[in-house]
Amino acid sequence: MAHHSTHAANTVADPTVPTVSCTPPSAGCDTIDNSAAGALGVKGLDAVDNASLPTNTTVGDVEPPDQGLCAGNGYVVESTNIGAVLVFNYNLHRLSQPLSMDTMMGLTARGWSSAGDVQCLYDGSNGGHWFFIEIASASSEASGGPFNGCFAAKADSCYEAIAVTTGNSPFGPYNVYYMNANYNPSEPGAPYLLNDYAKIATTQDAFEIFYDEFPLNGNYPGLDGGFFNGAQELAFTKSALESGAPTMSGTTPNGSLNVAIENMGYLPTDSAGDSCATTGGAVCWYQVIPAQASDPSQFDNSFGGSGFMLASLDFQGQGDNRVAAFDWTELSQLNSTNGCSGSSCSGITFGGDLFSGTLPYYGEGFLGAQKAGPIPLGNECRQAGLSQVPSGSKRKMPPAHCPEGGIATNGDGMTQAVQAQGQLWGAISTEVNQTFSGTSELHQGALYFVIGTGSFDAGNGFTLTNDQYVTAAHEDIEFPTIAASDTPGGGAIMSFTLSGNGGPTHANKGGYYPSSAYGRLTATSAGLSGSTINVVDMGQSPQDGFTEYLGYPNGTRPRWGDYGAAVYVSGKGIFFSSEYIPYPSCVGASFTLTIGTCGGTRDGFANWGTSVNLVAP
Repeated sequence: MAHHSTHAANTVADPTVPTVSCTPPSAGCDTIDNSAAGALGVKGLDAVDNASLPTNTTVGDVEPPDQGLCAGNGYVVESTNIGAVLVFNYNLHRLSQPLSMDTMMGLTARGWSSAGDVQCLYDGSNGGHWFFIEIASASSEASGGPFNGCFAAKADSCYEAIAVTTGNSPFGPYNVYYMNANYNPSEPGAPYLLNDYAKIATTQDAFEIFYDEFPLNGNYPGLDGGFFNGAQELAFTKSALESGAPTMSGTTPNGSLNVAIENMGYLPTDSAGDSCATTGGAVCWYQVIPAQASDPSQFDNSFGGSGFMLASLDFQGQGDNRVAAFDWTELSQLNSTNGCSGSSCSGITFGGDLFSGTLPYYGEGFLGAQKAGPIPLGNECRQAGLSQVPSGSKRKMPPAHCPEGGIATNGDGMTQAVQAQGQLWGAISTEVNQTFSGTSELHQGALYFVIGTGSFDAGNGFTLTNDQYVTAAHEDIEFPTIAASDTPGGGAIMSFTLSGNGGPTHANKGGYYPSSAYGRLTATSAGLSGSTINVVDMGQSPQDGFTEYLGYPNGTRPRWGDYGAAVYVSGKGIFFSSEYIPYPSCVGASFTLTIGTCGGTRDGFANWGTSVNLVAP
């Protein structure tokens, strides 16, 4: 693969935790308004839906839900782990019951199972098509699903399942493909590679997939003997997938279904030449997310068809003040019928630009707080088999009860990128100090970037249009997503989960249970418009799922959604989804460690829910 203008990321000193002033108020310290401000919100998929799928026979409850969302042609589609799909119309009225990705992908018939990281998009070009992806495990549900296959490091068991509708209805029919994560047997770590955290986008010519590559078997390490191979970028011939072109023509690869591949594990991350291939997986490009255009009018057809990606650069988990924009060019060469080999696709190039000196970000592993409330699963921690005897303790019994925990934010990597108004938009999590009259409170906030593509089209590289903080005064926000209208200078929103305990002063009546919220902005605004966060769906109780407590008190890893999603539809507005807790907790005899307990409002081991929303930017 050819490269152009790919700049190594200069090493910079790790920044301190950023600060915003709340007294007096400044941009980035935002007031919470409990009104929806014109947004419409409905309940989406929840833990009961996921665990009750007829194909989910042995796995049961899964955390986190990891939402996907796509919309177009009158439909809105939400997806969650471990393979549930729900279809709405534009008025957010349900058009289906929860549907199984196992069925859509044809996994059950193959004796395979869904392994999560479900994503979808609608591409309105070429008559309109829906694209769905998820990790598929070459192991049956009856045998334990992916936890006895792909995730258990079984050889050649991790696949990326790709379903593409033949027409413009999300109900199908579909062309289905299975990409083996171990397609390159010479790749370090093969045949035990995992295609983790996949994200997708389209251009006029290409269907793009990104994923992070992890070797799962310790006896088969990855690049430089490590256990992370870095970001993998792939671009397939879009029209071939839409038409159901076979991958093989006789005994040779089909020349009409081509793929360009960029293994970013070999690309330098700093001026010293560090990369996955030189640092044992410690300093690598990761979560390099492709940017999805809001509609076909926003595709960038310069340089023979271009596609874009965004990435943050906090490789060591100690903070940073840089952001990178990457690009494919000459993607129209994927349409070659002679195959993408030799000189026929030699013009496809991969490159990018680095921006130093952006607003700093920091936040690896910081947990957001949540309002105190009833936690029936936490109260049954020992009975549920979640707590453990403390390390080094002489106690013989695990703790009977577990305390309320926090909301995971995972880190400061990109989770979604969009392309609209001649700009690339992306947001990351960051810790932020909020200052109040000489005191300060540490909270989880967000930092968003807006990067212009007009100068790229002119041959001069990308430009940084804007970067701004978003934080909720006295509270926390988790997993920001961003979407923008297709009107130049038009509006955009950032959506996220809002939670918190009100800080040291117990503001906001003790804080917020995890809730679905958003704020409006523009490409050049100084943060959110009116410095206001609006709540669409108010959380009703704390997160009370099994990952909050598993292993307590020896260290737990609470899981929230690894990402939400937002998408613009011309003439309608922005649809977005985020995780929240939709029902009050039940206590006493009404709570049991079963699926659909508490009158069907939650499961015994999980109480997460999702909201699906529509708002005019």
